[in-house]
Amino acid sequence: MEKVHVNALIIGGGATGLWLLDQLRREGRSALLVESKSLGTGQTIAAQGILHSGLKYSLQGLLTASAREAREMPAIWRKCLEDNSLPNLSQTKIRSQSFYLWGTSSASSKLGMWGARLGLQVTPQAVSPHNAPTLLKGCSGSIFSVAEQVISCESLLANLAETNQKQIVQVAENQGTEVRLGSDGHVRSVVLNSPDGQQVEVIADWNVFSAGKGNAALRIAAGLDPRKQQTRPLHMVMVRGGLQEFYGHCVDGATTRVSITSAKRNNGEIVWQVGGKIAEEGVDMDRADLISRARTELLETMPGISLEDAWWATYRVDRAEGITMTGGRPDSFRIEKEGNVLTAWPTKLVLVPQLIQGLAGTIRSSSARRIEDLEKLNAWPRPAIAKAPWDREQFWTSLNLPESAAA
Repeated sequence: MEKVHVNALIIGGGATGLWLLDQLRREGRSALLVESKSLGTGQTIAAQGILHSGLKYSLQGLLTASAREAREMPAIWRKCLEDNSLPNLSQTKIRSQSFYLWGTSSASSKLGMWGARLGLQVTPQAVSPHNAPTLLKGCSGSIFSVAEQVISCESLLANLAETNQKQIVQVAENQGTEVRLGSDGHVRSVVLNSPDGQQVEVIADWNVFSAGKGNAALRIAAGLDPRKQQTRPLHMVMVRGGLQEFYGHCVDGATTRVSITSAKRNNGEIVWQVGGKIAEEGVDMDRADLISRARTELLETMPGISLEDAWWATYRVDRAEGITMTGGRPDSFRIEKEGNVLTAWPTKLVLVPQLIQGLAGTIRSSSARRIEDLEKLNAWPRPAIAKAPWDREQFWTSLNLPESAAA
């Protein structure tokens, strides 16, 4: 069997894996990324793409650990998106430069002071009723504009993949990676099986697991405890039909009641992703109940909205993270270093750059290997970019028609 030696074998082609691959390639390291499905399948393609500054995690007026971790990150992303820092993300689509933040109680009037007082990089700017967007006309609470960018995760994946495509290969969805352990219990090598029957043995200084929920199975194969990972599910809502582009969070006390971002389907139609508390509570609801609940929430929180032409769908996604004592959201990213295995969980998209610095710092401890060794994989297939949930969905429901229909 053909053998390939690399500094790092990265298993999992989401935002973390692709960003790490780019970093290592630029540093002259030999790195290979393998993906068994489409790039970004799971968490990355399902994300709303909000580059949080930490404000969302400080709705109680306190600088939480989560806010402290996130507050420097949007500036790093902004530089990369403007091609003023590496990686060059200038081909990543910025859906919005800001979003609206509005409240359903008088407590929302405090929002404008919190960003500055807590030392965040972003401070909400008050929006007068006269300048409020049509959807929020008549809103009883205060309205603010927050300069946090929203990006297209699909284009982020494409941007990073295009730059590094020679170091990315497709493996079979079933048994695409076979982990082989040495007598010391460490990973000796990983045998890769391609969808078309090719096979190669990869011997890596470091094996990086960046497969989201799939990290648990990889850890089992490597003889590691899968219980160091937790999953927190979401049941997200999508709505389309007669909607205008909109980005915003409706907050109620310390809770984000709904988070709305916009995208465009392949046919150009605007579709909303609706997350927040409703997506967390929706985990225990079926599709029909969640759609009904989402309609009620939008009508209650957005006085200017019309949903007469709306079509609805939902999708589920599991957020894979490093384990916490309470099962709640970790405050930061997590890296587990065990032997020659690095398991990575970013926790939030915005924290990926910080996570990569931790991973790359460890991998730099190994001497650089010959990149030419990767030429043995030139004939291997390359994975496609995952489709966004709204472009995968076949079945949409109208609450204003007697029956649901495919549309």
